[in-house]
Parts: sequence; structure tokens; C-alpha cells
Amino acid sequence: MVNTMSLKEGKFSIGIGAIIEHTGSGKILLLHRAPAVDFESNKWDDVGGRMHQFENPEETLRREIEEETGISEIRVIKPIDVSHYFRGTKNAENEMIVITYWCMTASNEIKLSEEHNEYRWVLPEEALQLTEDLQLKRNIKRFIEERSINLSLSR
Repeated sequence: MVNTMSLKEGKFSIGIGAIIEHTGSGKILLLHRAPAVDFESNKWDDVGGRMHQFENPEETLRREIEEETGISEIRVIKPIDVSHYFRGTKNAENEMIVITYWCMTASNEIKLSEEHNEYRWVLPEEALQLTEDLQLKRNIKRFIEERSINLSLSR
């Protein structure tokens, strides 16, 4: 266990992630990170990014979704995970808290940012096979659980 009293306090960020479900098909959107990006290149990912100062989490969520996919019509269902994460090495500059949301859209039109070079709408079980990222796998599993609960409550 780390003695936190001896660590110099630094800054950390808040990140936002989105598991976006396509209305009707039940598929979720995965984005493939471009080879030239500075972190986690050539990996399947969800939509996400860092919160800017003075933004609230839902503003960040909507901004990141539009920047990375071009989708502006999004329905935010609920937060499904809050986690502690290091974007790279474990140091103060890379530390963040990430809030992941379940969102829905009817849009099929995707306009990728330069961060990504490919996208796929896939069933959640397929997404679990495509991604190597343990945090994303955890969030997909939470999405599956939450959707199952939601469906049983609506019957």
C-alpha cells in the first residue's frame, strides 16, 4: 500500500466515456484509434475524452460524442461506471477519474475525427471480443447488465 502522506499532490483530470447504443438494433459503437494518435493507437475504443474546466460532465459527453463521431442527436440514459484511471504511466499528470455513460442514438451517420480511422456498430458480445482494453470490457459488461435491468423493468 502506498503511503499517500508522502506523495506530492498534483493535478488530475476527469474523463468522460460513452457506450452508445443504436436505437432498434441494440448494437453499440466502437471506434478504432488511428495509428498516429499519442495513446493506445490501433485499438478499439469507445467515445471519450477529457472534461474542460467549467464544463459539466454531460456537456463534455455531448461535445466529445459530436467531435469524435459527428452525432449531435444523442439521448443520455445514465452513468454506468465511475473509475480511477492512468492515461499512461502512473504519475500525477496522467491520473484521472472517468465517468462512463450509456447513451442512445438513432443516427447511422458517423463522421470520424482524426483520432480514429474506423468504426463499427457491433453487438455488445462482439465488442467484448474486439477490444483488448480491460476497462472498456468492464464498461461493456456493465452496459449489458444495465440494459437487461432496464428491459425487465419496462415489461
